[in-house]
This record gives sequence, C-alpha cells and structure tokens, in this order.
Amino acid sequence: MTSIYRFAGPALLAVVAPVALSAACSSGTGSSGNGAGVLPPGDTSTAATSTATTPTATSGATTSSPVSSPSGTSTSGTTSQTPDASTTGTSTPDAGNGAGTGTGDAAPVMTSTPPVMPVPAQDSGAATTLAAWGTPTAGGPTGTGLAATVTVDTATTVGNIGADFIGFSYEKTHITNDSLNSTNTNLVGLYKLLGSPVMRLGADDVDNCNWGGTGTAPTAASGPPFSKSITTGMVDDICAFLGATGTKILYGVNFHSDNVTASAAEAAYVMSKCPASIIGFEIGNEINRYGSWASLQTEWESFATAIVATPGANLIGPVAGGGDALSLSTPFAADESVKFGSKLVLLTQHYYAGTANTTTATTIRLQTPDPDPATSQAGLVGTSSAMDKAATTNKIPDAWRMGEVNTFSGHGQQGISDALIAGLWSLDLMFVVAENGGSGVNFHGGEEGMDGSRNFYYEPIEELDGVVQQVHPVYYGMLMFVLAGTGPMVSTTVTTTNPYFTSYAIKANGFVSVVLDNKNATSGVNATVNLGSAVTSASAIYLEGTPAGDLTAAAGDVTVGGSLVSNAGAWTSTGTYTQTTSGSSVTVYIPPAAAALVRVMQ
Repeated sequence: MTSIYRFAGPALLAVVAPVALSAACSSGTGSSGNGAGVLPPGDTSTAATSTATTPTATSGATTSSPVSSPSGTSTSGTTSQTPDASTTGTSTPDAGNGAGTGTGDAAPVMTSTPPVMPVPAQDSGAATTLAAWGTPTAGGPTGTGLAATVTVDTATTVGNIGADFIGFSYEKTHITNDSLNSTNTNLVGLYKLLGSPVMRLGADDVDNCNWGGTGTAPTAASGPPFSKSITTGMVDDICAFLGATGTKILYGVNFHSDNVTASAAEAAYVMSKCPASIIGFEIGNEINRYGSWASLQTEWESFATAIVATPGANLIGPVAGGGDALSLSTPFAADESVKFGSKLVLLTQHYYAGTANTTTATTIRLQTPDPDPATSQAGLVGTSSAMDKAATTNKIPDAWRMGEVNTFSGHGQQGISDALIAGLWSLDLMFVVAENGGSGVNFHGGEEGMDGSRNFYYEPIEELDGVVQQVHPVYYGMLMFVLAGTGPMVSTTVTTTNPYFTSYAIKANGFVSVVLDNKNATSGVNATVNLGSAVTSASAIYLEGTPAGDLTAAAGDVTVGGSLVSNAGAWTSTGTYTQTTSGSSVTVYIPPAAAALVRVMQ
C-alpha cells in the first residue's frame, strides 16, 4: 500500500495563511533535551526518563497529524509515520549503515546537453555561495530505489526563509579566548560563506560570567580554564568580528548573580560600541531552573527595565529550555509584550532531539523530523507550534527563533552528532521551524572547558584553543540550506513508502529550490518532482558521505556538491548535475543516506 505524507507542506490538510516573518534571531543555552522526558537543568548528560521512539513496520498507510495553528485551523506540520512494510524494497526501520540498493523504479536517464544555469540575484548575503553553484554537467548519482512523488504547490506559502535564518550559538566564555575577533580569518571566512548567520552568545556560561568593566582582551588564542570576567576589550573584539562578517548578535547577560547594575552596564557598553549589530539582549539562560515564571517575573523585569534605559537597546527572551514553551515562553510573552511593547523584539526557545549517553541518543531518532507526537512539548513540532502561537498572539515583531538547538544535549553523542546523519537531520529541523513561523535557528557549540569539561561533538565548526580545526556535518547542512536561497517556503506533498524521506521547497528569487532528504541508509529514492507548470531546466547538488550509504560518515568524509569546505571557508561545487525534465516534472535519484538540492528554472 502506498503511504501519503509530507513534512514541508500540507498533505490532505487545510493551510493557514502564513505568518509574516522578519529576519530576526534568538537565543538559548546548553540545556534541555527534548524527546527525553523530564530533563535536568543545563546541558547535562543525565539519563532521561523516556526511550527513543522507533518506527514500527506495519502494513498500511502512514497517518498524518496536523499541527494546530493559532487560529485553530489545521496547518502544515510534521507527521507521525508508520512505514509500510508491504512494498518490495522497503528498508528495515532501524536502517543501519551500508549502501544497499533496494528495488523500485529504474533510474532516470540524464540529459546529454546540460544547460547553463544562471545564478539570479538573491536577497541573501550569500551571493558568493550561490555563485559557487557551478555549471551543471551530465552525470551524477544513479541507481534503483523506492519510488517517490513530490508535488510542489508554489502558490501555497507555509513559511518564510530570511537572509539571516541560520546562525550559531556559543557559550558566553567563547568571548574570552581570542576567537571571536576580526583577525580570526578562518572563522570569518566560514561565517561569510553562509552569508549573514546570526550569532547568539550566552548559554549556561552566561550565568557564570560577570561584567568586569574596563580591561583588555586576550592577545592570543588559548584553552581552558577560560576567564569568567567579561571586559571592554573582549566586547571591542566581538564587535570587530561582527563588523568583519556582517553578523548580528543575540547578546546574553548574567541573570543568576542578581546584579542588575553590572548587567545593565555591560549592555550599555555593548550598545556604545556596535549598536547596529545588536538585535537585543537575553537575560540569563533557561531561567526556569531558578523557579516558575511567576516567581521570577519581578526580578527579570528589574533587569529589563535597566537595560532598555540605554537608547536603542531591545529585549529577547525568555531563553527557554526544552519543554518550556507553554510553562515559560507563553506566559512570558503575554506579560512582557504588554509591559515593554515593541522593545521585546523576539521570543527564543531551545530544542534538542534527545540527551547524550541515554537511550534517546540514537541514529534512528534523527532519521525523522520529529519522533515525538505533534502535540508533545518535548517534540520539535509541539514546541514550534506553541512558540508560533505565543509570538502571533502577542504580536512579537520578529516572531520567535530556536536560539539554541542541536542533536543531543550534553554536548552531543560521539559518532552520531558529528556524523552525516546530523547534517541530514539539520535540514529537517530548519524547515520544520520555518513552517511553524520561526524566523531562524542557532546551532549550539563550544570548546572543551566551556560549560564544563566535556567535549562538544555537535558543534558545526570544531575549534581548539580558539583555532578552527574542522567543519562538521551540521555546517554542511547549513550550507545546503543557504544554497536553497531565501524567500517563501512553499507546500510540498510526498507520496512514498520510504519512512525516512522528506521534501521541502523554497520559491527563491529566479528559481525554485527543492530539497529531497533521504535518511534511509539502505534504499535510494527515485523521485518525480512535479511543479505544476512548465520546467525549462534543473540541476542538483548532493549532501552525502563516504562510504556511500553510511549515515555515520564522519567530518572529513562529508561533502556538499562533491567538495569539502576548507577551514578558511572556501567552497565551490565540483558536482552540479543536470536532471531530466519533462513538462512540469523533474526526475531525481537520491542515494541512500544523502540529500539532493534541486534548482529548478521555469
């Protein structure tokens, strides 16, 4: 039996008019651990109380669970899947590593004369990245696999992708080790390759760091122990980094010390140095660990009032941990939007798919966009839809942002969080946030010695003593997302028996981008993409690893467009392949454990 479901647009569901999104940002810290039951405070690796959800192979169609919108109408959202095992060639639900082929439709024949694909002007700051798409050539991956039909409805908008949708989140101590400055040319290059990523500085260490006032910045990169005293020289350095990269920041100040004067003084100095780069100030991190919102509101407002006394300073919050969208973010938005009005520019929330070193830290948990029920406040869809409602109801100017997010809290699971599956998962996450009204995401990272002594496995960019060491798979997912362009996210409907295949589309400036994400390690996908009107040409690049079909391919074995990203941020596609078109359709083969980004010209 054929299953019908979708993740990037409504399948058999009514669509709510999209919420207008502005290019904003958000914040978060190293805690939470969604999908893992009740979690301890902070980014810990304490065992969770629930186990991972494993898809069960049964005969029958996949069920679809619509997400509730603020108006109460069903809208696009992540679906709950049950694989249909009755179709020949389906993979085992916990598909392990290895290529495998599966059975299904024959691979499409590629056109022999590749057209030149123009690179239209983009609203995104990633013009260099878009230009690096390359000239399409014949060739590319071929094979047999499960059939999939992807219907793109370019007239139905389900979200919006702004130029600063993606971003990085850091521990506050990252400002103290001579990394975030304009002379760190490698890090500057990696930021600029992505266009206009937003930085968030805060996390667990924000409540361990205090304003030290006038002082110099470190003169050489170093490792732990990291200073917990923030000086004017360190702020000068980060402002120079923001200027060199064109980045804007969500800047965190200490809440736990209860020193309103110090935190307000720090915010005032930051605003005096680079006001145009400051989106707003987060006060503390996951403050719910200190008590309920009702018990914290007066104290938080004392900080906020002192901070906004500086002209131009805005507020961001509540920097809520996983599972706190209803208990913290919702009442916070209702109260503080009234008290501070347009000074509260953005809501922020955190999300992790599980917790490191527990039963939730598994590859299979990352193979679907959200393994939790759509209404679960531990899940991605439940959290995102609750945040969307809070932002919309209270008219928050820049909506909401997943200010801290990554695979597994506790700094990630080695061999999974630093592997190909994390890059493929990141694509799902970004699009699900966008279709639930989110204005962006910030992937968290750091160095050993920040937020404790544990290694960071999920970091998009690996650093050691302030020096870039390697680009990790999550960064490749971010690059793939940037290459898709900016503009309205439009509806897609997917029909397939592959439980680990998802699709999304962006109506970019001059082309339509279609992302085809196959997290099945044993079966490829033969996809027919129908855009509803005549297609003139199409080309694709791939996010994939070596060996083929290995979801746990490590950093260094993962590429986009056949090319690695250098530590200095250099990248150009060496594998841009022409796809066969016919009428309004494009046929694309996606290998096991790979994603294709198809640029369609109409």
